[in-house]
Amino acid sequence: MVKKEYICSKGKRSTLVIEDLHTEIKEGATMILGFAGIGLIGPIVANALIEQIPDIKEIGFVTSEYLPPISVFYQGVLKHPFRIYYSPQHNLIIGIVEVPFQVSAAYNDLSKTITNWLLSDDVKAKEVLIFQGIPQRGIIDDYPVYYAAEEEMIEKLETYGLEKLDKGIIVGPESTILNEALTSKLKAYALFTPVLEIPTPEGAASIIEVLNQIYNLKIETSKLIEEGKEIKAKMLELAEKAQQYQRQQLPQEPKERYTQYFQ
Repeated sequence: MVKKEYICSKGKRSTLVIEDLHTEIKEGATMILGFAGIGLIGPIVANALIEQIPDIKEIGFVTSEYLPPISVFYQGVLKHPFRIYYSPQHNLIIGIVEVPFQVSAAYNDLSKTITNWLLSDDVKAKEVLIFQGIPQRGIIDDYPVYYAAEEEMIEKLETYGLEKLDKGIIVGPESTILNEALTSKLKAYALFTPVLEIPTPEGAASIIEVLNQIYNLKIETSKLIEEGKEIKAKMLELAEKAQQYQRQQLPQEPKERYTQYFQ
């Protein structure tokens, strides 16, 4: 199979491999990157796009010495854990990362490799988008979507009713992708939503509704919302069981304990 490898001189431990050399990426594409962060917002969003955009196809993958020793497969077919897809109709590049990077040193290496490819003559991408969850405790009833972006993108994003986060930090590989974009011709922005420390499909659904507006998509989110309700119901059930268990383990009143001790 004929393929093309992109290795950045500053990111030598990661390689971006394009296997489909017949699909031409149109200039001005947007790359949407779904990293496996808290709440798994990134992979859930990316997977929904991959499943529902009609003309999308897998075009390549990313390898890295920093990827953890994990393999993934679907219906018995082995897949790279970091895959790249492209939709000519919407001019969208989707990157889905289904395993977390365990070494922080990987972040800069990886981001340089990806941005090097996006800025290459074969791609000439326009912007890059990442997602990150805002950790919450307990049950979440509402999933608003917030943004942080380069200044020239703010006016456009606010036309979609998004609220900006005034101050904060972004961590993980998402942060280095944004930092690399800030020092290049790429425009970058991030979308945030509240998440739990477990997969949060309802938050992903809120982000997808925003992407439907921005990129003129028709991604169905009802299945994700139902999954979120099921997770919430299970959480409530577990919480109730935990409370019952705690009540059973509580010590008796001091007087009762005193009486029982001397009987």
